[in-house]
Amino acid sequence: MNDGAALKAAAPEQLQTRILRRWKDVAQLETEWRSMHERCRGRLYSSFDWLAAQHAGFGPAGDLRIITIFQAGRMVAAAPMCLVRKRFSKLLPFYRPRVLTGWMCNYAGFFEFLATSREALRALLGAVCRAAPRAGIELALFRVCTRDVLATRCLRLGGLELWQDRAQGSSIAENLRDWESYLQTRSRSFRKKVRVSNRQLQEAKAELDVFQSQDNAPVQRMLKLSQRSWKQKSGTGLAALLGGGAFLQELWRRLAARGCGSLVLLRAGEQDIASFCAVRCQSTWYGLFSEFDEAFSELSPGRCVMYRSLQAVIGQGQPVRFEFGRRTHYLRDFETGSYQVRRLRGVRRGGLAFWLLKLEDALRGLTGQRGLLANRRSRRADILADGKGRL
Repeated sequence: MNDGAALKAAAPEQLQTRILRRWKDVAQLETEWRSMHERCRGRLYSSFDWLAAQHAGFGPAGDLRIITIFQAGRMVAAAPMCLVRKRFSKLLPFYRPRVLTGWMCNYAGFFEFLATSREALRALLGAVCRAAPRAGIELALFRVCTRDVLATRCLRLGGLELWQDRAQGSSIAENLRDWESYLQTRSRSFRKKVRVSNRQLQEAKAELDVFQSQDNAPVQRMLKLSQRSWKQKSGTGLAALLGGGAFLQELWRRLAARGCGSLVLLRAGEQDIASFCAVRCQSTWYGLFSEFDEAFSELSPGRCVMYRSLQAVIGQGQPVRFEFGRRTHYLRDFETGSYQVRRLRGVRRGGLAFWLLKLEDALRGLTGQRGLLANRRSRRADILADGKGRL
């Protein structure tokens, strides 16, 4: 959900709910969506450009349900969602009942409720509860923020029993004004890694290419590099995802046209060895698409291209807030803080889904586990047989 500081008391005009089921209906409201998104300080993953690229590349995972709230003819709240039916297991051809879930792409991002006022947020959450099927709602990655208590309370008032846990952290770096002062706040080991990496890159005659135009050539170079990344083997890289190329091309076309993107490729001679993309949404930069060639892992190309990209963004002269994405061991070297995203499941009391979740609670009590069942993501160490190489 958006920053609580943006929620103000709304005027007492009537709030109207509209549920959009086709992307072309959403596209017709592009101006309204952009205005609402800016007023409520939404993040990149709920911006119109991101959703348009997501639709172009991946499409909705199920039946689209974009829940919007209008007041006096203006959009004041929205929740990009869809109805999906998931399998119980990858091994068994059985499916769970349909649930209402956040519309997210297969690569990155988290879900958030967008609202410009408390009244609009209450109306939005009420509409979400009414639109939910009998199996309820499931938010795989739900941003924990200052208004999280209000959101969960409204969902409970809407008749949903909630199960939730903190799934993962997301790394951020805030109030970055110049590279040297930022570097001095990093650990001694990190500063040593930077010096060693710089020396190794000089010896390898590596160079950094930075692109900010709408040229499609660097996008194609990034996709070719992705095919040599460990993420290709895990099926999580852009080139491995069905529609990943179309998603990246459309996102870059839109953001580069607005001057909100910086695509970085690190190459040794004529060979691209690492890629990174930094895009800006309002006052925040987001780090995306970090991949590298495993053949050059001894140069630590992933870390190198990231800190050089961050250095370039900081060098623009404005205070920088940077979100790196899912918190990992090597991103901890860059972060100055972090926030939590959680998984949330809401079902109506007494239904089949309710009793199945109750049964899961009882089984977890016997095994000593806490929270919802884990959705473990593949790590690089799991993919590489020998576990060697560095990020």
